Amino acid sequence: MPISEMKKVIEGKNIEQQVALMLALHGAPILKGIKLANLLTVSKDEVSVLIQMLEGTGISYRLVLLKNNRVMVYLFRQDKLQQYLSVPQVQSFLKEYGYGNLPLKEMLELLMIRIMHYKEGIEEFPHEIGIFLGYPLEDVLGFLQNNGEKFSYVGYWKVYYNVQEKMKLFHCYDRERDVVIREVLSGKKIREIAV
Repeated sequence: MPISEMKKVIEGKNIEQQVALMLALHGAPILKGIKLANLLTVSKDEVSVLIQMLEGTGISYRLVLLKNNRVMVYLFRQDKLQQYLSVPQVQSFLKEYGYGNLPLKEMLELLMIRIMHYKEGIEEFPHEIGIFLGYPLEDVLGFLQNNGEKFSYVGYWKVYYNVQEKMKLFHCYDRERDVVIREVLSGKKIREIAV
C-alpha cells in the first residue's frame, strides 16, 4: 500500500490503531529486528499509547520534546545498538563528537541534548545521529565529507558506498513494512508482531 494511501487509512482509526499503524509505517524494520534504531514523531497524546505498546517488545526508547505538541521518539534495540557502537571505527568517529568512552545511557542523553539544542537553534544538526540510527559509518562519513551532496542513491538514508548492498537492505525494510502493516490491519498487537 502506498504511503499516501496509508496516511488516509491511519486518519480513520482510533488512537491505538493510529499509533500502531504509524509504528508499522515508520518502524517496521526495528519491530522485526532487522534495524537497530529508528525515529518516530508523535503527538503528546500518542506518546503514552506508544510507550504502552512497546512494553514487552525488547525495544527501548528516549523522548525529545519538540514544538507544537510533538514528541520525537528514538526507538532502539539496546543490545544491537551497543554492539554497533562498540565497533572501533564507530567509537573513534563518536569520540570526535564528544561521546568518548561514555556508557550507552550517557551517550543517548548527550544525543538527545544535542537534538534539543539543534531544535532551539543553539547547535548545528547532530549528524552523528546517523550512527545511532544504525546507518553504516561509510555513509555517515560520505554525507559529512560531501555536505549531503554527491550521493549515489537515496533510500532510508543517503548512500555513498556499496549501493547494491544498501538497495537490497532497503528492499528488506520495505518488505517488512508491508508485512507489519498487514499484521496491524489484521488485528495483531505490536507485542505479537515485534521479534
